[in-house]
Amino acid sequence: MTTRRAFTLIELLVVIAIIAILAALLIPALSRAKESGRRTACASNLRQLGVALAIYSGDNEGNFPPVTATNRWPTQLYRGYESFEVLLCPSDKTPRASGMGMRPDEAPRSYVMNMFRDYFDTALSPAELHSFNSGLTLRSISESHIRAPSDTILFGEKKTGSTNFYLDLAASASGFYVVDAEQRRHARGPGDRTGGSNYSFVDGSVKYLPFGRAITPINLWGVTDQGRTNTGENGLEH
Repeated sequence: MTTRRAFTLIELLVVIAIIAILAALLIPALSRAKESGRRTACASNLRQLGVALAIYSGDNEGNFPPVTATNRWPTQLYRGYESFEVLLCPSDKTPRASGMGMRPDEAPRSYVMNMFRDYFDTALSPAELHSFNSGLTLRSISESHIRAPSDTILFGEKKTGSTNFYLDLAASASGFYVVDAEQRRHARGPGDRTGGSNYSFVDGSVKYLPFGRAITPINLWGVTDQGRTNTGENGLEH
């Protein structure tokens, strides 16, 4: 008759310690894999919004949607995406849409559209600019006016708390800066300037840019030479 040998307390502690070490190594890797998947889904959403914009532009002689106070870009482009899920990044903590009868402008959003402020500042008269700022004009930019479509942002991720639909470049003494853009939604660590965000460009491409690269050394939200030039780290606040 054989006697089964039991584990000693020390052996059990060693096994538990090994399991804890393996878990500590695997959990961060699993977390990174999940975030990578969310980032990919977010990029897919932005790509679909780019397609929706291309459909709109094709139907309107190359013009982009005008900046309006009502029926904003989610409504104007709805025919090109037709699902509110496209408007929300999986990494964004904003609650999902619920209920029936919600209009596109009311749906939760993770994205903001470039309003090309620097272009209109130079293209419009003071009176026209006042109407534009109030959302009372149907003036819009044409793709033909964007000289660097592969390096000009069309849509970007916005800060969760922002309710704005459009990214408005604000002028400063050293260039233009941004306020509503989220530059590190897909963070890689606890630091303030780690990670980055996804952006859709005028040419239809989607790129992930590390924190700050959308602003410096070139402000990719700008269209004009002045709008694209930064002499400092503008827009890098959180």
